[in-house]
Amino acid sequence: MLYASGMKRSAFGSVAATMLTVAGLALLPAVAAADTFDPDAARIVAAKHSLEWNWTPPGRAGRYGHAETLIHAPIDLVRQRVLDFSHYTDISAHFKMARVIAYGADHSTDVFIRIGVLHDIVTLWDVTRFAPVREIAPGVEVLEGRMVPGRGNVRDMNAVWTMRALNDEWTLLKFDLLLKPRLPAPQFVVDETLRDAARNAVDLIHDRTQGTRIIEAWPPPQGSGACAKPSMTDTAVASQL
Repeated sequence: MLYASGMKRSAFGSVAATMLTVAGLALLPAVAAADTFDPDAARIVAAKHSLEWNWTPPGRAGRYGHAETLIHAPIDLVRQRVLDFSHYTDISAHFKMARVIAYGADHSTDVFIRIGVLHDIVTLWDVTRFAPVREIAPGVEVLEGRMVPGRGNVRDMNAVWTMRALNDEWTLLKFDLLLKPRLPAPQFVVDETLRDAARNAVDLIHDRTQGTRIIEAWPPPQGSGACAKPSMTDTAVASQL
């Protein structure tokens, strides 16, 4: 009887182990799909262009212009472009000057920024202090700049870049911009200005880093070669943008 009982237990254990193995294998595709799907990237790919809107980010005050894009390039290259302050003037025709004027002992960077509004009738300027890039989570980096108090003819300015590595070759880039002029202005005009400026900023980084203006598919189709590194042609184009 003991032998028979042991046989039954052994058979039951084998069946249970087989069922668990099959169940585990069945879950593997779902886990892999979860690793590659990203809701932010999916929205951008579906739209086939960068996205923009106005909002008040959690923990912040005031209405920001927000924009985000998907870049086929590693986060290291995206970070280099974001830190290239002297080329911020290429964001739009409104940016008249962006020049590094000082470095802090804490590795911060002071940037003098001047923009023209109302067809350049009014000039706004400030000194924005950018703190060093900080990693707030694995693969997520933030660069934030704030107006130095008393150094500008605006009430406040805040710029926040958020870079998130989807993998070694893809990066999601977001930008939030707040600017409070001293002159009275309708909120809808301020909203539109900030929204467009944020969109222009992420598009500039996207085009220069990736080397093309196309929003590529994410996740890339299997065997499509879409995960390949940018070609030498793309790199050459990027260097000329």
